[in-house]
Amino acid sequence: MDKRIYERGKLYEEVWKEPMTSLAKKYGVSDVALRKQCIKMDIPLPKAGHWTKVKSGHEVKIPPLPKSNVPERVEVTVLSDESSKLGRKMEDCLLFLPVDQRQSIFQYCSLLTVPEKIKKPHELIVNTKQYFQSKDEKKKPSVNMVINLNVSNDQRERVYRLYNTLFSAFERLGYTIETKKSQYRTYSGRVSDYELHICLKEDSVPVFIKEKQKRIEHIPTKEELQSRYSFIPSYDLVRTGELHFGIDSYHAKRKNWQDSDTNRIEEQIGEIIIWVLEAIQVEKTNREKRAAEKVRWLEEQRIRQEIEERKEKELKQIELLNQLATDWNKADRIRKFVDATEIKLKEFDEEEINAKLMIWLKWARDKADWMDPLVEKEDDFLGKSISLFSQFNRTE
Repeated sequence: MDKRIYERGKLYEEVWKEPMTSLAKKYGVSDVALRKQCIKMDIPLPKAGHWTKVKSGHEVKIPPLPKSNVPERVEVTVLSDESSKLGRKMEDCLLFLPVDQRQSIFQYCSLLTVPEKIKKPHELIVNTKQYFQSKDEKKKPSVNMVINLNVSNDQRERVYRLYNTLFSAFERLGYTIETKKSQYRTYSGRVSDYELHICLKEDSVPVFIKEKQKRIEHIPTKEELQSRYSFIPSYDLVRTGELHFGIDSYHAKRKNWQDSDTNRIEEQIGEIIIWVLEAIQVEKTNREKRAAEKVRWLEEQRIRQEIEERKEKELKQIELLNQLATDWNKADRIRKFVDATEIKLKEFDEEEINAKLMIWLKWARDKADWMDPLVEKEDDFLGKSISLFSQFNRTE
C-alpha cells in the first residue's frame, strides 16, 4: 500500500494554481479523491468556469484559507500501483471492508485472467453442459441446477470459461453461487425460469451473460410471399457474437459490461467481480435499513397500541367513576328523602301507619347503603355489594 501526504497550506496554493485533474495526477489519485480530501481539510476550491476565466485573462478572486480545527498535515493510505488498474477508477468501491482486506481483493482481481481452457469445471458448469448436450431427458439435471444460457452455440464454451472463472473467484472470496426462481416467473419447469445469483449469506444479486443481437432486414421467403395470411416481419434478430454481462439489481451502482473493439469481457473480469461485491453490499445495507425500519414501525405500533389500551382503560375508569358518583348521588338522595319522611312521620298519630313506615324506612336505608359505593353492604336478595375500597383490595 502507498501513502499520500497532504499539507493543508501547500494543497490550498496548488488547487488555485492548476486544475484539479492535472494536480491529482501529481498526487497519484483521481481528481474526485483529491477534491474529497480538500473538502475534508476545509480548503476552498475553484468553482465551475474558474479556469476558463483564467485562460481568458479575466481577474478572479481567490478566497483566503479559512481558520479551521482540521489537521494541517494528513497522511492517507491508498491502493498500491500493483492494483492501480482497478483502484484508480473504482476507489469508492469496497469501502465497507477493512483496508487490508480491500487491498487484497483489489490485488487479486487485478491479476485475475480467464483461461483458454477449463481445468476444473464448477458443478453448475458440468450440469449445464450435460443438460444442453444430453438427448435423454431422464439423464438431464434438474432445471434448478442449470444456468440459463442466452447465447448461440458458438459462444457457449466462451461463456462457460467466463462463468467458471467468476464462480471460482467468488467462492474463493467467501461467496456462494445459487440458482433461484425468478420473481417474475410463475412457472418453474424451465431453465429460463431460474436466475443465477451470487450470494453472501442472506444477501444476493442476480447476474447473467447474454449475447447481443442486432436487427437485419427480413427477406421474405417464397412461402411467405405465396401465403395470403402470413405475417411478414420487417426485420430479423441475429446474434452478433458480442457478449454482455449484467447485474440484474435495481440498486447496483454499476450494472452492465460488454464486448467492445478494444475491451472484451475477459479483460473486465476483475472489475466485474468488485462491482458484484459492491452490489451485494448495497443489497445488505438496504435489507438492514428495511429491517431497522420494520423494527421502528413495530415499536411505533406497540406504542400506539399501548396508548389505545391505556385510553380504553381510562375511558372505562371514567365510566366506572361516573357510575360510582351516580350511585353515591342516588344513595344520598334516598337517605335525604328517608330523613325527610321520618320527620314528616312525627306529624301522624296512627300507630299502624307509623309502624309500617318505620319498617319501610329501615328497608330504604338498607337499600341506600347497598347502592352506596362507599359502603359494603350485603342484601338478602341482591347479594353483597362491592364498595370502592374493596375493589382496590381485590387481587387479579
